[in-house]
Amino acid sequence: MIAGYHWSDSVVYKQDVSALIPTNENEIWIGAYIGNYDKGGHKVSLELDFYPEAEQPISNKYIAPLFNTVNILEAAGQNYGKLFENDSLKMQFEIPDLIKDLQLLFTTTGHGGWENGDEFNPKLNQIFVDGKSVFQITPWRTDCGTYRLHNPASGNFPDGLSSSDFSRSNWCPGALTPPYLVPLKNLTKGIHTLQVVIDQGKSEGGSFSHWCISGVLVGNKK
Repeated sequence: MIAGYHWSDSVVYKQDVSALIPTNENEIWIGAYIGNYDKGGHKVSLELDFYPEAEQPISNKYIAPLFNTVNILEAAGQNYGKLFENDSLKMQFEIPDLIKDLQLLFTTTGHGGWENGDEFNPKLNQIFVDGKSVFQITPWRTDCGTYRLHNPASGNFPDGLSSSDFSRSNWCPGALTPPYLVPLKNLTKGIHTLQVVIDQGKSEGGSFSHWCISGVLVGNKK
């Protein structure tokens, strides 16, 4: 820890999760996963604020989780999402009804590999639906130094930099990673194929890159 800094003892994150709150359920479960490198751990609390629009009819939302490669069960033997080195993520999904304003909430972050790994090197992400390209981006964050005071356990170097300052593949220690919105308005009722392709780097000795990605379809039933 660098002396002389007024480190944050807590951090407040705010995010709009309206698209992921169903309108036809009496109960929902919310989970939290924190990858932790500090023995002190974290304490998490959650507050949901609702702002109902009384004059607006409640729509029947469509929410369909499709994929998630975050290894939340590492202790139970779940592997990291390093499949993209030699493969892609490919799956089928079905749209059961006519959905208005259909879109994919796509969250992606690259990790690992040290200096030459995907965490510290921009890599192209592509999404194909039914064989057609619908989205591509090279996810990258250059503002990580903004969150230095949120990271007292980060590695620090003689030149004054902290490891949490370094730019990364779409995430920063101590920051939110919002999803990308991928419009899929032209998809019709029926079975479709989705493929995620990432230009993941090769493993180097005991060091490997991996990607935490998730995808959720959201919209409104007609």
